[in-house]
Amino acid sequence: MKSKNPILEYTAGKLKPRLTVADTLKILVGASMLAIPTALTEEVWNLGKELSWGNITVMLVVEYVIIAAFIILESYKDHQTVYLREGTKRVVAILLLSGGIVGLFLALAGQMPLLTDTSVAFKRVIIGMLPASMSATVLDSLE
Repeated sequence: MKSKNPILEYTAGKLKPRLTVADTLKILVGASMLAIPTALTEEVWNLGKELSWGNITVMLVVEYVIIAAFIILESYKDHQTVYLREGTKRVVAILLLSGGIVGLFLALAGQMPLLTDTSVAFKRVIIGMLPASMSATVLDSLE
């Protein structure tokens, strides 16, 4: 049932409390925009071998905090505490979908040694997720 109050409709639309199929598709497209060029670069492949898990973990935490801050502050503005759980779900969905897209392109390029060198495979995915998840977040926030 639609509200006759345009202010309520606008506010409810901006909150995005649920992750819809359309939102998921926007996240996948946004992630693909930067997953393709980054996952297919030799620099990402080499960094996946060379960086320590400490550095990779810091990258992942910084990525999570930036995306969470953007989503909570941009999408939910005055309702941060009300929709904190939904915002967290959206952040996790963005990270997982972005990681899946990066992993797919790494596998297509033959640079996803999941069975032979799992550590390197996950490091490459996390490094590639950084730009992919950022573009996914921005595209998801567009109306």
